Amino acid sequence: MAPLALLVLGLQLLTASGLPAPNCPTVTADSGVLVGTATSLPCASTAVNRFLGIPFAEPPIRFDPPQPAPNWAGVYDATQYKPACIQKFDGPEGDRERIKDWFATPPQPNGESEDCLYLNVYAPAGAAQGSKAVMFWLFGGSFAFGSGSLPLYDGSSFAANHDVVIVISNYRTNVFGFPGSPEKPQSEQNLGLLDQRLALDWVQRNIAAFGGDPSRVTLFGESAGAGSVDLLVSNPPEPVPFIGAIMQSGQSGLSLPNNDSARSWQKLIKAADCDPEDALECIRALPAEKIRDIIEREKLAFVPIYDDGETYASTGRLDRRDSTPKESRIARVPILIGSNADEGTILTYGMANGVTDQLLKQVPGSSLDNVNKLLGAYGQSERPGLGFVNRQLASVIGDFAFTCPAKVIGEESAAAHIPSWRYMFDAAFPNHEAFPGSGAWHSSEIGLIFGTYNRTGRTPYQEKLSIAMQRAWADFAKDPSGGPGWDSLPNKIAVFGAGVRPDAQGSASTPAFEVNDGAKYDGKCWLFKPIYDTFTLNRG
Repeated sequence: MAPLALLVLGLQLLTASGLPAPNCPTVTADSGVLVGTATSLPCASTAVNRFLGIPFAEPPIRFDPPQPAPNWAGVYDATQYKPACIQKFDGPEGDRERIKDWFATPPQPNGESEDCLYLNVYAPAGAAQGSKAVMFWLFGGSFAFGSGSLPLYDGSSFAANHDVVIVISNYRTNVFGFPGSPEKPQSEQNLGLLDQRLALDWVQRNIAAFGGDPSRVTLFGESAGAGSVDLLVSNPPEPVPFIGAIMQSGQSGLSLPNNDSARSWQKLIKAADCDPEDALECIRALPAEKIRDIIEREKLAFVPIYDDGETYASTGRLDRRDSTPKESRIARVPILIGSNADEGTILTYGMANGVTDQLLKQVPGSSLDNVNKLLGAYGQSERPGLGFVNRQLASVIGDFAFTCPAKVIGEESAAAHIPSWRYMFDAAFPNHEAFPGSGAWHSSEIGLIFGTYNRTGRTPYQEKLSIAMQRAWADFAKDPSGGPGWDSLPNKIAVFGAGVRPDAQGSASTPAFEVNDGAKYDGKCWLFKPIYDTFTLNRG
């Protein structure tokens, strides 16, 4: 047999026997040996070891808390992504496809499954054991959809360019993660949040073997993922398994809990024709696809609820304000928090009419008089150039739900002497619009931070901005107390993007970010603070 044929046969036999090929990275975790892949990125000096689809839990039993992954025999193949958790997208087919497109959530290559509690690790090749800062990402998706295996969240660029270890974890969403069943104890209602905590526990036990330092873990997440980060900060595990937190377009301290999950559960069991006396077992016995079809058709929302302090502190904002270096219920870790200039555009798409009714629904405690005052404060000229949506409504929702909470949480953290930084993302590019005039829309910064944005048709300023944002996030993760590279709160915020738009792009000399007082973006926040205070400054 020819030498080349012998070599090929040898490699095939090695792989078939469960042993890694010689050039594949291997790691020994507490559950066993894993083999991954090594990859090189253009213009990067460091290769990246990728370990994909690592189980951090047993295949979960529907509606039960997660349990740690068992040991495995032989070598575990960590070269491919595992399935996403069961996804939920509401509305007619056209609406669902539009949401998937806007939030870069294509059909998963390995499908969806309830057996989905896996994570992915991206590490610089050759990293000494326990030596690198770790960034732990939690995805967004309204707690209804999302996956750690989306191309948008590929951590290779971060690992190669900034010498950090990136961990991206799945967690259960919608009814599979937040059932709302009265037959479950309160401490088992937020299963998706328990999944996140078990993944963090896995990081503490295992990340050193991949080159990460378990004592230097920084959380980061966007939207629902940022809310999850804040929930971990405001009600942390013991001992605290992270040293910093980044919240992109989300938080939990000013979020107003509701009873959606409990109401949705009742509607689910009715639509499924289950006996209320035995509803939990009835729903457990249904195929996952049927459950998903019902909750999508009925537009049922399942989200985190207060759970007796297991994962969700009901007084997170008060605890932050009352925190001192000597006594604190929250984790007193440095934070980086921010939002996008046009958060509301895609979130209010199709709501061009009936603005008053929409605000009465979406702003808690609103009266007709209060809504009229809001509309008077937000003139028709707000955020010019936003077509397809009502400009007033988009601006109000963007400020109320994202910009002003970032201001309040950031400034109150700084007042409690917690090192705090804030940013604003204000850029849009020709190759990355949700629709014409969508601006700096909700989640549009993620691809720039991960370095996974669309390179086709990219502009030089887009590339410059991506490099700057990724560096700032990595610098914060490496030294949270030192910050991301600009003055801390309460005085200054960093504005990334210079307000560029598809028809007005920046040049090579346009700065990636400028530091100012944020007045341009915060001018209406005084309108909302009384609403936040009414609902979140009460220990009763």
